[in-house]
Amino acid sequence: MESFKQFLPGIIILILFALLCTQIESKNEQISHVTKFDNLYEASNTPYPLQNFIYLDTFMEISNQAGEEAGQTVNAASGIAVKNKDDKVYAFTAGHWCGVDITDIEAASAIINLMYPEITIKFHKRVAFYGKFYSIEEMFIDEKNDLCVITFTSPYANRIKNIKPARKDPEIGEKLYTISSPLGIFNHEIKLIFDGYFSGCRPQNNQCFYTIPGVQGSSGSGVLNKRGDLVSVLGVSVIDFYEVTGGSNLESVREMYDTHIR
Repeated sequence: MESFKQFLPGIIILILFALLCTQIESKNEQISHVTKFDNLYEASNTPYPLQNFIYLDTFMEISNQAGEEAGQTVNAASGIAVKNKDDKVYAFTAGHWCGVDITDIEAASAIINLMYPEITIKFHKRVAFYGKFYSIEEMFIDEKNDLCVITFTSPYANRIKNIKPARKDPEIGEKLYTISSPLGIFNHEIKLIFDGYFSGCRPQNNQCFYTIPGVQGSSGSGVLNKRGDLVSVLGVSVIDFYEVTGGSNLESVREMYDTHIR
């Protein structure tokens, strides 16, 4: 025991050194990651800050008793980060995507578990941002206007550009921009940029229309004007004519922003 005590200070020093090396390695990895995606997001030919685009999905994780794992995306949506507070990110997406309850999907998967008890199935709502996936922490849903504000935590939160709702509605014919993941087409190094024109709003349902392409998966895309201000969040596309999409009006966007984004 006495001999062990003699070596104890040296052991503690070695442990501390090992921890320091681990932290340095982790820091170097983070620096490399940031450098890679900073280069990717250097774009001056669009008013849309590419790093603010987010991809969202409900992911099914399957594992067996042998420890083997597989996964499959159940549904997907698009979104836009608009503000950060330290490591916390606030973002907009479509209300109908947020409104899908994972417990309903889990209840359906229980049938599979009865047939294959050796398989474990789990579902996660997650968000992709700056080259990594994160868990969604909060969801605030406006069902009437098909809007949702989500929050998540990321060490790259300070990389986003703060975006505010526009001061006034766009004029008919004004050019607008968005980034989407139509049909779930997504990769951390792909940004599908679209543009189109503002076409007006229907007062009876607070819905505005744009000649911006969109299909399933485009829901939740943030629509920006040439100044980079948020004017809408896409929610619908016109069946058999995907060059026309609809989204929430500016007043609804502004109300959600003022209520939930601090």
